[in-house]
Amino acid sequence: MKKLLLAATLLCTLFSPSVKADDKVDDIFKTYRFGLFVGPTFNSLRPTSSTIESYKVSKGKGNVGFTFGINAEYNINDRYTIFSGLGLDWRGGQINAVHDTTPIKTEYLKASTITYRHQYLTIPLGLKMKATEFDKFKIYAQTGFDLGILLSNRGDFSNVLSNNYPIAGAKSKLKNIASCVPVNFGWHIGPGVEYDLNGKNAFYLSLLYRNGFIDATTPKNNSSGYKFSDGNVRSNSFAIRVGYYF
Repeated sequence: MKKLLLAATLLCTLFSPSVKADDKVDDIFKTYRFGLFVGPTFNSLRPTSSTIESYKVSKGKGNVGFTFGINAEYNINDRYTIFSGLGLDWRGGQINAVHDTTPIKTEYLKASTITYRHQYLTIPLGLKMKATEFDKFKIYAQTGFDLGILLSNRGDFSNVLSNNYPIAGAKSKLKNIASCVPVNFGWHIGPGVEYDLNGKNAFYLSLLYRNGFIDATTPKNNSSGYKFSDGNVRSNSFAIRVGYYF
């Protein structure tokens, strides 16, 4: 009997630290989560005014981009979660600007059509709010802010110089032809659904609307001869994200 009690005590001693360690790991995964996401984006650039400094400005066609990255979450409680992450984002759109009076300064364009293709390094910070939960599905809404660091500014341009000479280019670097702000800032909002696999891992799908706070383009900083005015241009996009939590 004493031998049996001794053996039982020994087994409890050996396995209890492992159980406690597993409990700690489970607690960590309940509080912190990490995942990957990927998906298409549908983008446009929208001027806030149709006329600025003798230029008529209009929105052109949009473009389809792409986004992927990693996300990190901190669960405050069962309903609220703070999230951040890191991603690569391809956006853009087209802006048309036409000078409506003469004469015009030689450093400015008479007309310009720019199709921007931007690549950003994005850092979001926001809040997810669970709306309801049934079976293995969780419905939530999220909102937050987005910081975008411009990595690449390329695209197409079709310009008319002050002397009426046309000039165009495709898939070009737009640094001195159609300059943009190096850092963009905006916000996003949208719904999402999450499907739980085993209590730790999950798939999710979200639809986000994103809008820039600040002017995305700075054509007055273009090289002499390529300058024009487009007012305040905001970046807009809808993003579909498919992701997986580890």
